[in-house]
Amino acid sequence: MFHQSRPIGTDQEMTSTGKSRAVIAGLWALAVLGTLALSYERYHSNAWAVPGDFRSRGDDFWIFYHASHLVASGLNPYHFGFGTRGDGYVYSPLIALVLWPFLHLGISTVWHLWLIASIASLVLAVLLVMKAEGPLERDWRRPVLFGIMIGSILRFMPTTVNFNNGNTDAFVLVFLAASVLASERGRSATSGALLAFGGIVKTWPWAVALIFLRRDFPRRWRTLIAFLLTSLIAPILALILGGPSELASLIRVTVSASSQRLVSCSVWGAPQALFSKSGFAQPLFVSAPLRWITTLILATWAISILVRCLRWSDSTRLSFWNVVGCVLLLLPVSHADYTLLIVPILWIWVARALALNTPRSPTTYFAGAMCLWWVVLFPTSFFNWLPSAWSVDVEIPFFANLLAVTISVLGDHYVHRESVDSPSTTPDIVGRKRLFGSTSPRQPAITEA
Repeated sequence: MFHQSRPIGTDQEMTSTGKSRAVIAGLWALAVLGTLALSYERYHSNAWAVPGDFRSRGDDFWIFYHASHLVASGLNPYHFGFGTRGDGYVYSPLIALVLWPFLHLGISTVWHLWLIASIASLVLAVLLVMKAEGPLERDWRRPVLFGIMIGSILRFMPTTVNFNNGNTDAFVLVFLAASVLASERGRSATSGALLAFGGIVKTWPWAVALIFLRRDFPRRWRTLIAFLLTSLIAPILALILGGPSELASLIRVTVSASSQRLVSCSVWGAPQALFSKSGFAQPLFVSAPLRWITTLILATWAISILVRCLRWSDSTRLSFWNVVGCVLLLLPVSHADYTLLIVPILWIWVARALALNTPRSPTTYFAGAMCLWWVVLFPTSFFNWLPSAWSVDVEIPFFANLLAVTISVLGDHYVHRESVDSPSTTPDIVGRKRLFGSTSPRQPAITEA
């Protein structure tokens, strides 16, 4: 009787494979448990602070809730405001309409639901970005990347500020991430519509449509038409709810929002805080000429990296988030908590570094620089917006974001040049294989030496 021979090394390979799977399962278990713990911490730290009025914690949410009450009563949600700071309802009617069916539950219950939806949106945004960008193989790098992404967004100081205010940035992040993924999947109309919904939720994301000017943008006109048609939902809702007068109010508050008397982390706001008696913070010293010279330099800087990003980028995904960063730098009023919307830049660089699995590479160094950006923005003093605060402190988020976006744009270009000079490298390795899929047939994967 003959016995079938077993290849030498089979037992060792099976044992090694089993151990590897156990390690990966353990890492995923840690990542999921960490996600649950951080999500609960984020919820618990805000659940007790039910907004009472526009001066309390959760003030932005209270404004949305009050506007929803006005809509439910057949009134114009834009006909209320508080003082001269622009604290009224300044968005499309969509948020007020979404809250309307829940008004009977009371503000406490709706506040808790709002927090849960915001946390779920951040987790969903992580999954959407991972779907579009991730390590090459289904190995230990996937749960490690997921853990880094979750930790960097749920434990980020701008995220804390956003939740304290009860704003909508988590929902905007989901729409932007979904738009990128849809574009990667060739669903250009869906991509344009999702980007438009980001603007319907919070007006300024409409400016991210500048990405359509990117050289070689795929299916440009189809995406643009879907974007424009979907954007009409905002004025149509205003017309349905209140006729021409409410549409006029929507346009009025949208324009006036660009001159809100609030701290602005932008090329316009930073010089104002640093070199004038703005009332936002204590200036370094007062000098009108220096303020305008600094504004010109910073605006030229931001516009230059925006043009560079639109003229060339090796990655459609990275260029999208770089454009988001440029838009934030150029907004008339750009709040520091908007910074959470450019965290995907960090995620993409870290994903690329993990995909290379090569410690000494330009991609790894750029990923390290983005990690340093995240660490710099951790202190709470940078988000103290009292008039007694030092202007340098409150504008640190702006300068950190300016450097981070610049490094990302130039880093993308540098890695591309390195790949051209060395045929064994590629600037967008991680983009060639998806985290939950295989290599794109149009873009073969090449590993960096």
